Amino acid sequence: MTKNILFAFLFVTRLTRVIAWFNRHHVTILCYHSVTKQAEPKSNDPHKLHLPLASFVEQLDYLQRHYHLISLSDFVRAHRENQKLPAHTAILTFDDGVRNFLTVVAPLLLDRSIPATSFVVTGENFTQEQSNLNGHWQPQDDDAYLSWTEMRRLINAGIEIGSHTCTHSALPDIPGGEAHTELEKSLEMLKQNLGSRAFAVSYPHGRTSATVSAMARSVGYSCAVTTKLGQNGPDTNLFELRRTVIASDDDLPTFAARVSGLTRWHNRITVSLNRFNRVPAKADRSASAYDPMIAEKCSPKTF
Repeated sequence: MTKNILFAFLFVTRLTRVIAWFNRHHVTILCYHSVTKQAEPKSNDPHKLHLPLASFVEQLDYLQRHYHLISLSDFVRAHRENQKLPAHTAILTFDDGVRNFLTVVAPLLLDRSIPATSFVVTGENFTQEQSNLNGHWQPQDDDAYLSWTEMRRLINAGIEIGSHTCTHSALPDIPGGEAHTELEKSLEMLKQNLGSRAFAVSYPHGRTSATVSAMARSVGYSCAVTTKLGQNGPDTNLFELRRTVIASDDDLPTFAARVSGLTRWHNRITVSLNRFNRVPAKADRSASAYDPMIAEKCSPKTF
Protein backbone atom coordinates (compact mmCIF):
# COMPACT_ATOMS: atom_id res chain seq x y z
CA MET A 1 0.00 0.00 0.00
CA THR A 2 1.54 3.30 -1.05
CA LYS A 3 1.65 6.25 1.30
CA ASN A 4 -1.02 8.22 -0.58
CA ILE A 5 -3.38 5.25 -0.67
CA LEU A 6 -2.84 4.72 3.05
CA PHE A 7 -3.56 8.37 3.82
CA ALA A 8 -6.66 8.32 1.60
CA PHE A 9 -7.98 5.23 3.40
CA LEU A 10 -7.36 6.76 6.83
CA PHE A 11 -9.02 10.00 5.71
CA VAL A 12 -12.18 8.35 4.32
CA THR A 13 -12.57 6.13 7.38
CA ARG A 14 -11.96 9.17 9.65
CA LEU A 15 -9.05 7.38 11.33
CA THR A 16 -6.97 10.49 10.61
CA ARG A 17 -9.25 12.38 12.99
CA VAL A 18 -8.76 9.66 15.59
CA ILE A 19 -5.00 10.13 15.34
CA ALA A 20 -5.49 13.89 15.57
CA TRP A 21 -7.48 13.32 18.77
CA PHE A 22 -4.59 11.39 20.32
CA ASN A 23 -2.32 14.34 19.45
CA ARG A 24 -4.88 17.01 20.36
CA HIS A 25 -2.81 18.54 23.17
CA HIS A 26 0.23 19.03 20.93
CA VAL A 27 0.55 22.09 18.71
CA THR A 28 1.19 21.69 14.98
CA ILE A 29 3.16 24.48 13.31
CA LEU A 30 2.73 24.37 9.55
CA CYS A 31 5.47 25.56 7.20
CA TYR A 32 4.48 26.93 3.81
CA HIS A 33 6.66 28.75 1.29
CA SER A 34 4.74 30.01 -1.74
CA VAL A 35 1.09 30.02 -2.83
CA THR A 36 0.58 30.72 -6.52
CA LYS A 37 -2.33 31.56 -8.79
CA GLN A 38 -0.58 29.97 -11.77
CA ALA A 39 -2.85 27.37 -13.35
CA GLU A 40 -0.04 24.95 -14.22
CA PRO A 41 2.61 23.70 -11.74
CA LYS A 42 5.90 25.56 -12.00
CA SER A 43 8.40 23.62 -14.07
CA ASN A 44 11.32 24.81 -11.92
CA ASP A 45 9.92 23.68 -8.57
CA PRO A 46 11.90 20.52 -7.72
CA HIS A 47 11.27 20.91 -3.98
CA LYS A 48 7.51 21.33 -4.35
CA LEU A 49 7.34 24.72 -2.66
CA HIS A 50 4.78 26.52 -4.89
CA LEU A 51 1.36 25.42 -3.62
CA PRO A 52 -1.60 25.99 -6.00
CA LEU A 53 -4.16 28.47 -4.66
CA ALA A 54 -7.03 25.97 -4.91
CA SER A 55 -5.16 23.51 -2.69
CA PHE A 56 -4.39 26.23 -0.16
CA VAL A 57 -8.05 27.28 0.05
CA GLU A 58 -9.06 23.64 0.55
CA GLN A 59 -6.50 23.33 3.33
CA LEU A 60 -7.72 26.51 5.05
CA ASP A 61 -11.28 25.16 4.93
CA TYR A 62 -10.11 21.93 6.57
CA LEU A 63 -8.13 23.76 9.25
CA GLN A 64 -11.03 26.02 10.15
CA ARG A 65 -13.34 23.01 10.47
CA HIS A 66 -11.06 20.99 12.71
CA TYR A 67 -8.40 23.20 14.32
CA HIS A 68 -8.04 26.23 16.56
CA LEU A 69 -5.69 28.58 14.73
CA ILE A 70 -3.51 30.94 16.78
CA SER A 71 -0.51 33.17 16.13
CA LEU A 72 3.04 32.14 16.86
CA SER A 73 3.33 34.97 19.39
CA ASP A 74 0.25 33.69 21.24
CA PHE A 75 1.84 30.25 21.40
CA VAL A 76 5.07 31.70 22.82
CA ARG A 77 3.14 33.70 25.40
CA ALA A 78 1.14 30.66 26.51
CA HIS A 79 4.31 28.57 26.66
CA ARG A 80 6.17 31.09 28.81
CA GLU A 81 3.20 31.64 31.12
CA ASN A 82 2.40 27.92 31.33
CA GLN A 83 -1.10 28.50 30.00
CA LYS A 84 -3.09 25.63 28.55
CA LEU A 85 -4.00 26.00 24.89
CA PRO A 86 -7.21 24.67 23.31
CA ALA A 87 -7.12 21.15 21.92
CA HIS A 88 -6.24 20.82 18.24
CA THR A 89 -4.25 24.05 18.04
CA ALA A 90 -2.33 24.86 14.85
CA ILE A 91 -0.15 27.74 13.64
CA LEU A 92 0.57 28.94 10.09
CA THR A 93 4.06 30.10 9.10
CA PHE A 94 5.53 31.00 5.70
CA ASP A 95 9.26 30.93 4.92
CA ASP A 96 11.35 33.06 2.55
CA GLY A 97 9.15 36.19 2.35
CA VAL A 98 7.94 35.43 -1.17
CA ARG A 99 5.91 38.35 -2.50
CA ASN A 100 2.85 36.26 -3.29
CA PHE A 101 2.31 36.14 0.46
CA LEU A 102 1.13 39.76 0.08
CA THR A 103 -0.90 39.34 -3.10
CA VAL A 104 -2.33 35.83 -2.66
CA VAL A 105 -2.06 34.60 0.92
CA ALA A 106 -2.66 37.63 3.14
CA PRO A 107 -6.03 38.64 1.63
CA LEU A 108 -7.36 35.14 2.29
CA LEU A 109 -6.03 35.05 5.84
CA LEU A 110 -7.42 38.49 6.64
CA ASP A 111 -10.85 37.61 5.24
CA ARG A 112 -10.91 34.54 7.48
CA SER A 113 -9.25 36.22 10.52
CA ILE A 114 -6.46 33.63 10.48
CA PRO A 115 -3.16 34.74 12.05
CA ALA A 116 0.17 33.86 10.46
CA THR A 117 3.89 34.67 10.47
CA SER A 118 5.96 35.42 7.36
CA PHE A 119 9.70 34.83 7.82
CA VAL A 120 11.72 37.13 5.57
CA VAL A 121 15.36 37.23 4.48
CA THR A 122 16.45 40.72 5.48
CA GLY A 123 19.48 41.24 3.20
CA GLU A 124 19.18 44.20 0.85
CA ASN A 125 18.99 41.94 -2.21
CA PHE A 126 15.73 40.52 -0.86
CA THR A 127 14.00 43.61 0.54
CA GLN A 128 14.44 46.25 -2.15
CA GLU A 129 11.46 48.18 -3.48
CA GLN A 130 10.22 47.09 -6.92
CA SER A 131 8.30 49.80 -8.71
CA ASN A 132 7.13 47.44 -11.48
CA LEU A 133 5.00 45.42 -9.04
CA ASN A 134 1.54 46.43 -7.78
CA GLY A 135 -0.94 45.15 -5.22
CA HIS A 136 -2.40 42.53 -7.54
CA TRP A 137 -0.85 39.10 -8.09
CA GLN A 138 1.45 38.80 -11.08
CA PRO A 139 3.44 35.69 -12.10
CA GLN A 140 6.68 37.43 -11.07
CA ASP A 141 5.35 37.61 -7.49
CA ASP A 142 6.26 33.92 -7.20
CA ASP A 143 9.94 34.79 -7.63
CA ALA A 144 10.08 38.21 -5.94
CA TYR A 145 10.34 39.10 -2.26
CA LEU A 146 8.57 41.42 0.14
CA SER A 147 9.92 44.94 0.50
CA TRP A 148 10.06 46.78 3.81
CA THR A 149 7.12 48.93 2.76
CA GLU A 150 5.06 45.82 2.04
CA MET A 151 6.05 44.26 5.34
CA ARG A 152 4.87 47.35 7.19
CA ARG A 153 1.52 47.05 5.41
CA LEU A 154 1.25 43.45 6.52
CA ILE A 155 2.12 44.27 10.14
CA ASN A 156 -0.47 47.06 10.19
CA ALA A 157 -3.03 44.51 9.00
CA GLY A 158 -2.14 42.12 11.84
CA ILE A 159 0.31 39.74 10.14
CA GLU A 160 3.46 38.84 12.06
CA ILE A 161 6.88 39.18 10.44
CA GLY A 162 9.93 37.19 11.52
CA SER A 163 13.55 36.72 10.54
CA HIS A 164 14.93 34.16 8.11
CA THR A 165 18.42 35.67 8.69
CA CYS A 166 20.27 38.06 6.36
CA THR A 167 21.42 35.75 3.56
CA HIS A 168 19.68 32.39 4.17
CA SER A 169 22.95 30.60 4.93
CA ALA A 170 22.71 27.30 6.79
CA LEU A 171 23.85 28.45 10.23
CA PRO A 172 25.39 25.18 11.50
CA ASP A 173 27.64 25.10 8.40
CA ILE A 174 29.29 28.52 8.78
CA PRO A 175 31.73 29.84 11.43
CA GLY A 176 30.14 30.75 14.74
CA GLY A 177 30.93 34.44 14.38
CA GLU A 178 29.22 34.59 11.00
CA ALA A 179 26.17 32.72 12.32
CA HIS A 180 25.91 35.17 15.22
CA THR A 181 26.11 38.11 12.79
CA GLU A 182 23.41 36.58 10.56
CA LEU A 183 21.07 36.37 13.55
CA GLU A 184 21.94 39.63 15.24
CA LYS A 185 22.06 41.85 12.16
CA SER A 186 18.78 40.46 10.83
CA LEU A 187 17.05 41.24 14.13
CA GLU A 188 18.50 44.75 14.11
CA MET A 189 17.20 45.33 10.56
CA LEU A 190 13.73 44.12 11.52
CA LYS A 191 13.58 46.48 14.48
CA GLN A 192 15.00 49.38 12.49
CA ASN A 193 12.49 48.99 9.66
CA LEU A 194 9.44 47.59 11.42
CA GLY A 195 9.67 49.00 14.92
CA SER A 196 10.71 47.58 18.27
CA ARG A 197 8.69 44.45 18.95
CA ALA A 198 9.20 40.74 19.56
CA PHE A 199 10.45 38.83 16.52
CA ALA A 200 10.81 35.10 15.94
CA VAL A 201 13.41 33.50 13.68
CA SER A 202 13.16 30.62 11.22
CA TYR A 203 16.48 28.83 10.76
CA PRO A 204 17.47 28.68 7.07
CA HIS A 205 16.95 25.19 5.64
CA GLY A 206 15.25 24.42 8.95
CA ARG A 207 18.59 23.47 10.51
CA THR A 208 20.07 24.39 13.86
CA SER A 209 22.46 23.08 16.51
CA ALA A 210 22.74 23.54 20.26
CA THR A 211 25.18 26.39 19.67
CA VAL A 212 23.01 28.13 17.06
CA SER A 213 19.88 27.77 19.20
CA ALA A 214 21.71 29.34 22.15
CA MET A 215 22.77 32.21 19.87
CA ALA A 216 19.19 32.84 18.77
CA ARG A 217 18.11 33.03 22.39
CA SER A 218 20.98 35.31 23.45
CA VAL A 219 20.52 37.70 20.52
CA GLY A 220 16.96 38.39 21.64
CA TYR A 221 14.53 36.47 19.45
CA SER A 222 11.25 35.39 21.05
CA CYS A 223 11.51 31.84 19.67
CA ALA A 224 12.95 29.89 16.73
CA VAL A 225 11.45 27.34 14.36
CA THR A 226 13.07 24.44 12.54
CA THR A 227 11.69 22.11 9.89
CA LYS A 228 12.25 19.05 12.04
CA LEU A 229 9.06 17.06 11.61
CA GLY A 230 6.76 16.83 14.60
CA GLN A 231 4.47 18.65 16.99
CA ASN A 232 5.14 20.79 20.04
CA GLY A 233 4.22 20.27 23.68
CA PRO A 234 4.71 22.13 26.96
CA ASP A 235 8.29 20.86 27.29
CA THR A 236 9.39 21.78 23.75
CA ASN A 237 12.42 24.06 23.55
CA LEU A 238 11.16 27.42 22.26
CA PHE A 239 14.32 27.73 20.15
CA GLU A 240 13.94 24.33 18.51
CA LEU A 241 10.25 24.30 17.62
CA ARG A 242 9.18 21.56 15.21
CA ARG A 243 7.21 22.24 12.04
CA THR A 244 5.37 20.29 9.39
CA VAL A 245 6.32 21.27 5.83
CA ILE A 246 3.47 21.34 3.31
CA ALA A 247 4.35 20.32 -0.26
CA SER A 248 2.75 21.62 -3.45
CA ASP A 249 1.43 18.17 -4.42
CA ASP A 250 -0.17 17.32 -1.07
CA ASP A 251 -3.78 16.27 -1.63
CA LEU A 252 -6.29 16.80 1.19
CA PRO A 253 -5.87 13.34 2.81
CA THR A 254 -2.07 13.82 2.86
CA PHE A 255 -2.47 17.33 4.29
CA ALA A 256 -4.85 16.02 6.97
CA ALA A 257 -2.32 13.31 7.83
CA ARG A 258 0.46 15.88 8.14
CA VAL A 259 -1.54 18.17 10.43
CA SER A 260 -2.71 15.29 12.62
CA GLY A 261 0.84 14.18 13.39
CA LEU A 262 0.39 10.94 11.47
CA THR A 263 3.27 11.54 9.06
CA ARG A 264 5.78 11.63 11.90
CA TRP A 265 4.55 8.24 13.06
CA HIS A 266 4.61 6.98 9.47
CA ASN A 267 8.18 8.21 8.96
CA ARG A 268 9.38 6.64 12.21
CA ILE A 269 7.82 3.28 11.37
CA THR A 270 9.18 3.38 7.80
CA VAL A 271 12.70 4.21 8.97
CA SER A 272 12.57 1.48 11.63
CA LEU A 273 11.39 -1.13 9.14
CA ASN A 274 14.03 -0.11 6.61
CA ARG A 275 16.74 -0.33 9.24
CA PHE A 276 15.48 -3.75 10.28
CA ASN A 277 15.55 -4.91 6.67
CA ARG A 278 18.80 -3.02 6.03
CA VAL A 279 17.23 -1.06 3.18
CA PRO A 280 18.14 2.65 2.93
CA ALA A 281 15.11 4.77 3.80
CA LYS A 282 13.74 6.99 1.04
CA ALA A 283 13.41 10.51 2.39
CA ASP A 284 10.07 12.30 2.27
CA ARG A 285 11.56 15.55 0.96
CA SER A 286 8.34 17.49 1.36
CA ALA A 287 8.34 16.83 5.11
CA SER A 288 12.07 16.90 5.73
CA ALA A 289 14.32 19.54 7.17
CA TYR A 290 15.05 20.90 3.71
CA ASP A 291 14.10 24.51 3.16
CA PRO A 292 15.80 26.02 0.10
CA MET A 293 15.17 29.48 -1.24
CA ILE A 294 12.64 29.50 -4.04
CA ALA A 295 14.84 31.66 -6.26
CA GLU A 296 18.26 33.18 -6.12
CA LYS A 297 16.78 36.56 -6.76
CA CYS A 298 14.42 34.54 -8.28
CA SER A 299 -7.83 41.27 -7.31
CA PRO A 300 -6.94 41.11 -3.63
CA LYS A 301 -8.06 43.21 -0.73
CA THR A 302 -6.08 46.37 -0.11
CA PHE A 303 -4.67 46.73 3.38
